[in-house]
Amino acid sequence: MFKVIRDRYYSIKDGVSNLIKWLPIIWSDRDWDQEYLYIIVHKKLEHMEEFFRSDNTFTAEAISVADEIKEAKDLLYNKINSTHTSKVDFDTREFIHLDNNKLNIDRSDGNYEAWLQSMNAAEIQETSDMKRSFDIIANKSKGWWD
Repeated sequence: MFKVIRDRYYSIKDGVSNLIKWLPIIWSDRDWDQEYLYIIVHKKLEHMEEFFRSDNTFTAEAISVADEIKEAKDLLYNKINSTHTSKVDFDTREFIHLDNNKLNIDRSDGNYEAWLQSMNAAEIQETSDMKRSFDIIANKSKGWWD
């Protein structure tokens, strides 16, 4: 009887703890944008990495699993936070103007073409990072259990 009560207590305690941890993520979630999906997956990876680095795991491969999770998490972070595109450093005011509430782009400006190429390369890298993250999840997550 005591075991049933104890198990129920820890189940409720863990459930409430999860609600508190996840509330800010779920509160901000919106159904119209894939970025929220990435944020939710990133948060789950964050929690899993933390668990596998804790003293609460029993698997001998815990640190190796945590490192795999961290790699997937870090790659996904690059997509969520526009890590590569945010490093593209151009003064876009040279070729992008707002006139009478209309956006005008001077595509003949040499800086525009350089900016566009840099942005395209950065977006390709962020997409590649996201795909690599999900490849790690697809190929290795079946071994992420304790």
